[in-house]
Amino acid sequence: MAGTGLRALRAADPERVGPYRLLARLGAGGMGQVYLGRSQGRRLVAVKVVHPHFADNALFRRRFTKEIAAARRIMGFYTAQVIDADAEAEPPWLATEYIAGPSLQDAVEENGALPEVSLAALGAGLAEGLRAVHEQNVIHRDLKPGNVLLARDGPRIIDFGIARAMDAPTQSLTLMGTPGYMSPEQFLGGDLEPSSDVFCLAAVLAYAATGRHPFGEGPSEALGYRVRYEDPDLTGVPASLLPLIAAGLEKDPDDRPATGDFLDRCSALVADEGMSLPKPFTTMIASRVAETEVFTRKAGTGEHRAPPPSRDGKRPPADRSQSPPKPVPGERSPAKAGVAVVAGVAGVALVALLMAVVGNGDSKGSDNDAAASTSKTSRSTGPASEGGSARPSPTPDHTWKAFNEISVNDCLSASGNPWNPGGWLGDVPRAVPCGESDAYLRVTRVGKTSSACGSKPLDGESYWESPAHGGDRIYLCVERQFRKGECFLGKQGSRPGLAAISGYGLMTAWRCGKGDLPKEYAHVLRFTGYYRSRCPKGSLTWDFRRGVLCARIV
Repeated sequence: MAGTGLRALRAADPERVGPYRLLARLGAGGMGQVYLGRSQGRRLVAVKVVHPHFADNALFRRRFTKEIAAARRIMGFYTAQVIDADAEAEPPWLATEYIAGPSLQDAVEENGALPEVSLAALGAGLAEGLRAVHEQNVIHRDLKPGNVLLARDGPRIIDFGIARAMDAPTQSLTLMGTPGYMSPEQFLGGDLEPSSDVFCLAAVLAYAATGRHPFGEGPSEALGYRVRYEDPDLTGVPASLLPLIAAGLEKDPDDRPATGDFLDRCSALVADEGMSLPKPFTTMIASRVAETEVFTRKAGTGEHRAPPPSRDGKRPPADRSQSPPKPVPGERSPAKAGVAVVAGVAGVALVALLMAVVGNGDSKGSDNDAAASTSKTSRSTGPASEGGSARPSPTPDHTWKAFNEISVNDCLSASGNPWNPGGWLGDVPRAVPCGESDAYLRVTRVGKTSSACGSKPLDGESYWESPAHGGDRIYLCVERQFRKGECFLGKQGSRPGLAAISGYGLMTAWRCGKGDLPKEYAHVLRFTGYYRSRCPKGSLTWDFRRGVLCARIV
């Protein structure tokens, strides 16, 4: 689950999902949108609403039903219990125990690595949680820092077993899991044993010990290669845990220790100290507890929901401080198939402050539609100009809010500006249902720098940069979504009758007809699909993501 805190519901969010009243947004994960909800008996839950991409797949629903049945049997101390689910609902949903705390990933990113005793306590809790998962013949498949929550009474593992159901609609091009936190055998796509989760556990502990991903960062293909063939970077792992973590990261599953070995070693190092965390970590947990109290108090007053967007038609002045477009990325010619402390709530003052923030309808309470634009104004995606001013841009509040309200897995009604490569059609991002015909982009990550995106232009990846606000910018990492029959722009190929794709061209959406084209382009290309290795007869073929992209010249 992504996100750094609770946010007000948007105007388009439902009031209820099943029997649960929704109170706030928690973020988004690979499966879909996640909400804070409350049962009729006033129990708080995390409600995960399945993304339409999965919900429309019959195989997903069958697997989802099966995996949820198994997950509901898991009752470990360090797992977030599955409470309820409806695989037949439209869309399907899942309710789990709500854990008031940040993810390990967010906590380490903000506060740095854990000290030795805290690390050992974390390891003991996660190992005990995994053992409970495995006792029910469930493999987690996606244990990573983002799927570990830190609570007042210890860590919790979330989303166990769900990755298998999510595997169903991915067809040929997406391997479920998180590169860098997947075992070598998971990359190969075979059957998995508990030893696969042990590899992921060791990788999570290495991250918590060092503040770095053990196999670095970069494209999924590069991470997959390192996981399978290179040694992890364990510099900074405490000597008391280094042999255990290193053994857990062995390439051969048979060479890895069992979860019981992790539990025995880590619990011995902790002794009777319990889950002692540094003060910055306990403060984050206390803040999340207080934040939760704010939203539960606001429920029923109407103040837990974002104010409706302005409909007066007024638009802010255009921001003229944008930097120039990025240099045109390379082109690709047609190719052959080829992350227990007891932390009290931080006092009445903190709660009052949080209530003021929510009540004021700040950036966490905006609706995207308030910022929607009907003009074709370009916004650069490039890096800041070296000669530009260091002062923040005079950004209207609603523009910043529009960027700030976008979450991972949102789909955007936007496409690349064909007349200004590197720009976007529209002043601000606008989220739309992913099944809509104009949902051309999907948000894969939200970062503070462009490098956080690691975009591969020739795989239909890019980023959308917000104007500066208080010295900060938001970078929406996006990837192009294609539907059969829709068109985009291509360049002239190496010889007549051929076309080449480019990073900017892949981001465009063009009417499927001949006519005058922007000078950067020579062809209109109709998307015919993407596959593992071979395109339909009559289609041109380009290497694309983990397979091939297929299109015909119009």
